[in-house]
Amino acid sequence: MMDRDTREPFCTRLRGLPAERQDGFGAMSHTRLTGFGPELETLLKRFGVGQRAHNGGRVALCIVATIVNLLQLELMYGAVFAMTARQVLRERARELCRVYSGIVAMSGEHILFVFDFLPHARGALDTLPPRLLDTILSRLSERPVRYGQAVAFPVLEARIAHFKDTPFNIASVNAASRIDATPPDGWQEDFVADTRVAEYVFGAMNEGKLDFDFERICDAKEPSATLYHEALLCKMGDACRERTHIGSEIRALERLGVVRCLDRWVVQTIIERLRANPGARLGCNISTRSAVLDGWWALIVMTLAVDPNVASRLTIEITETFPLANLDATREFVAVLQSVGCRVALDDVGHDFGSLRNLITLDVDIAKLDRSLIARCRHDEAAAARFAQLIELVKVCAGSIVVEGIETGSDAQTACASGATGLQGYLYS
Repeated sequence: MMDRDTREPFCTRLRGLPAERQDGFGAMSHTRLTGFGPELETLLKRFGVGQRAHNGGRVALCIVATIVNLLQLELMYGAVFAMTARQVLRERARELCRVYSGIVAMSGEHILFVFDFLPHARGALDTLPPRLLDTILSRLSERPVRYGQAVAFPVLEARIAHFKDTPFNIASVNAASRIDATPPDGWQEDFVADTRVAEYVFGAMNEGKLDFDFERICDAKEPSATLYHEALLCKMGDACRERTHIGSEIRALERLGVVRCLDRWVVQTIIERLRANPGARLGCNISTRSAVLDGWWALIVMTLAVDPNVASRLTIEITETFPLANLDATREFVAVLQSVGCRVALDDVGHDFGSLRNLITLDVDIAKLDRSLIARCRHDEAAAARFAQLIELVKVCAGSIVVEGIETGSDAQTACASGATGLQGYLYS
């Protein structure tokens, strides 16, 4: 197979490798991972944890990254821009391989990384495969590609390639993630506007200007007791104490498909805060578009699996600003996070019918009721009665119920009388 731009061979023979490596990529198996349930063990193996050579020699770790929006970029800016995007990402991949002693080759929208590394000691978990997955995705995705006046963010997916001594069809890897190049009318204007928003958000992230404000979720029975603090993403300004919340901007990142990169940064940063503050209990929001187990979650799941103390103090809140496309995939995501000790919340429950369907299906730990529900109860007795009935339904689906938008003592009274277990809002800020 040839690279369509450079006409270089896509895969070249690995030179200078030990004799045990000349039997091909497929001569691998996995060590038994102890201390984890079967579902989590299977997932960690999917991320390359425990991979080893049959003969105990070196292992070729192979990762395939795919530019899933390449066709969209070509449709937006033309073939020259798409070729430029490939060349830019190829150079970023080469820089990464110079650091991690790997080789890289490219064909179409696919980038193949091959790393040569020693297997981990028996009984120890090797975190290198998840770390490389995480590094590849973040390094290739978090900066835009520029050509003249045209600017776009690449959307990347990556996974470990398990060859198993069979012919390898690279086109089949990450195929399901490819973004369709048949968008609706008028999408170009939205694409340009959304890209400006992405530049604003990721520029702040790369410059260290993103931070969090924290909002308290208190116990409904004892409001002075804090259940956990929810992290609210914000951008720090140039002036002292100037902070702007990042909220509506998330929709732009979701439409572009780049919200995964931001959510990865948010969760990893919150994990670091939990490590630095052993008594803290924190929650953070992620998009529904991020609630699927793939390479973007490899390092996070690995980190939580080996640090149950941190996992037990972390709540992941799934925010439905974008429709849930795959309930089965999200249900698997919820189950795996729960298996490592995290709690999972579904945010904005009750704002439409779909949120109730998702609540019934996903088996989350916490249901957070949309702030509009308590607002309707203030001057409408019928709405208050429906609110109490909704909480009775939600109790069947989630062990904890947090009511958002509590602004007055009367709001708190209504929520508590209806059966809420947690309260959140300006009243407790």
